[in-house]
Amino acid sequence: MLSEKQFRERAKIELRQIGSQVLSLATDRDIYWKLEREIIQPNPQLCEARSAFLDMLRGCYADALAARLLRLLRGEEGGLSLPRVLAQLAEYPQLLHGQITERELADDRAALTAAAAGLQGASAPRVGHHERTLSALAATQRELDSAIDRIISTVKTYYWIVTETHLDLDVKHPEDPLSIFQFAWATPVLAK
Repeated sequence: MLSEKQFRERAKIELRQIGSQVLSLATDRDIYWKLEREIIQPNPQLCEARSAFLDMLRGCYADALAARLLRLLRGEEGGLSLPRVLAQLAEYPQLLHGQITERELADDRAALTAAAAGLQGASAPRVGHHERTLSALAATQRELDSAIDRIISTVKTYYWIVTETHLDLDVKHPEDPLSIFQFAWATPVLAK
């Protein structure tokens, strides 16, 4: 078993790496919902028409985010795993030092397990039938949003407990991610 100092240092590194991946997920989610709300919904040609391209885009977004989130929530193949870090933290109750109770830690661990199960449950039926419509994706998108919010909150909390410093996981865009839609690049060029 690692000393408290060794565990604290390892947990700090792992939580920072998990935070980086979670920030990437949150950024992708933010861009996706900006696209839906600011480009697709206000445009009747996109919003009201059935589009194989938009179905594919929505399906790929949901599939990719679900796979990435499940990897973090399950810690498959020895990769980064927030539940594993929390399970190891339970072996060092002195680190909790009045900031959180062992019961709250157990509840957070259970919530992550439930998030993984909910995400898996919402994704599996849709993937099996390869449905990509908005209505088919609705349950998966709710679970994705819920799981991302849960993991962000959990990473922030336990990073603070382990390091006594704040981990910034707020999405910031250095430029407008939808600026690509400010000119007509999608119009095909017709040969003369």
